[in-house]
Amino acid sequence: MLRTNRETSFSARFADADEAHACFHYSRVLDRIEVRSADIYQTAAAAILNGPPRTTDYAADLAAQAACQVGQFFEKQGDKDLAEQLYRFGGSADCRERLVRLLYAKGDKEAAETLLRDMIDDPESDDEHVFATDFCARKFGGRRTGLCTELLRSGRTIVVDDMHRGNPEAGVASVLRRQGGQVYFAENTLWHTLFGLLFWDELFESGQLHSGFDWIPHCLRDRTFHRRFAQQIDDKLAEVRSGNALPIVLRTVAARSGRPNGIFAWDLVQMGALRALLEGAGADGLAEIFQAICEDFRGMRDGFPDLMHVRDGKVSFIEVKAEGDAIRRNQLTRLRQLENAGIPAEIGRVDYRFDPEQNYVVVDIETTGAWSSGDRITEIGAVKIRNHQVVDEWHSLVNPQRSIPAKIVELTGITNQMVRDAPVFHEIADSFMAFMGDGIFVAHNVNFDYGFLSGEYERLERRFRFPKLCTCVGMRRRFPGHKSYGLGKLCAIYGIELENHHRALCDARAAARLLNLINKKRDDVVSTEAEQAA
Repeated sequence: MLRTNRETSFSARFADADEAHACFHYSRVLDRIEVRSADIYQTAAAAILNGPPRTTDYAADLAAQAACQVGQFFEKQGDKDLAEQLYRFGGSADCRERLVRLLYAKGDKEAAETLLRDMIDDPESDDEHVFATDFCARKFGGRRTGLCTELLRSGRTIVVDDMHRGNPEAGVASVLRRQGGQVYFAENTLWHTLFGLLFWDELFESGQLHSGFDWIPHCLRDRTFHRRFAQQIDDKLAEVRSGNALPIVLRTVAARSGRPNGIFAWDLVQMGALRALLEGAGADGLAEIFQAICEDFRGMRDGFPDLMHVRDGKVSFIEVKAEGDAIRRNQLTRLRQLENAGIPAEIGRVDYRFDPEQNYVVVDIETTGAWSSGDRITEIGAVKIRNHQVVDEWHSLVNPQRSIPAKIVELTGITNQMVRDAPVFHEIADSFMAFMGDGIFVAHNVNFDYGFLSGEYERLERRFRFPKLCTCVGMRRRFPGHKSYGLGKLCAIYGIELENHHRALCDARAAARLLNLINKKRDDVVSTEAEQAA
């Protein structure tokens, strides 16, 4: 069973029988080599080298993909002559890159350098130009490090609280928001969305889906989109340059919202980010980027920076790299393309450590029971901590829309009468989410509180995702040796006031005191490391 695109009118996929035959031949080769065996690869090599003429770019592209994959197999097997023959047959940027590396490894440096010069003078893509200039400089120009390494080292360092390990982009976004402006998670999604909305009519209303099983227009696969719709593209890029692209986007959203397509997902459309990009980036630069996407969607489909930062109406982009991360060539290419188009783009290198300016939100909830899938929240209390100080508090009773068991009433003191007129969760969901902001979610036995809250947001079909810190685990790690690490026992040991135990705000305040004990230990470690480094 396959989902179809529900189109009812289609056009021919191939120009003539020769193109159809060639594409079928090389596609079949690609399918067969998924079974990795020497015999199949040997047969595939013969099928490629003796295959039908490649009469179109699409057929040539399929043949080049097959030649590159089979060539790499024989290169690894030590049959460098056959590999070279396949790479020369393929002729694509990938094949030429493999051929340069093969010639250099064989010792034929003169041929490798000649081919590199040709690639620099007449590159098939920006990626190929980056590879050729980089390889030529390192192997024939005496440079010791690659362009990717140099760019990564030159990136600015951004101190991010180490609770953001595993999601450095969110950590950097939090830091940038504190410094001023808005931050959007962009990467490839933002650019795909704007491209799809700008050129919807050409992509999806002009018969470019050739069967009910197509989701991406074939003209993007075979790189004929720009040629087929040259006038319409020029007209729309002129609107981008004149600053009038937003109405085109809004009309498409109004008319086509929710219609499935293979370019972008509607639930990921960020209208605020699209508006900010169109209004805050240079119009000529945007048109230049979208011109490149129109000419080679496949080559431009990924590698865009992670974050878009909007400050004082100006847009810039940041590629986030944590310790141990490498920058890929396509990311280097996109950064250069954006810079060349006049759109600021840089690398942000994450330095994980305790950040006293990071907001920590210490949360405690009371519930009708311990089963997060069946029980409901009756009270939420939250305390915001920054630089070891309480900066804000949030509290609300919550109508659980069910009766509170007697044993829970006895434990917490929260009665059915108290919550009868309290707001239900969806009425406070926005307020609590705003209070969380870019904070780190903290609780004593954090998975209990986090699980209930994420379940409530899931019922509303909303996402609840924050870094988590458990004060129980943190106290065990930083202050070992106690028999019990329950909240009440720890408060008694460390002289923390806990007058109304099992009420949300009181417990949150107590847990916040424990958090400060933990964070001071973390802060001391950072200070010691800084002194040792000095």
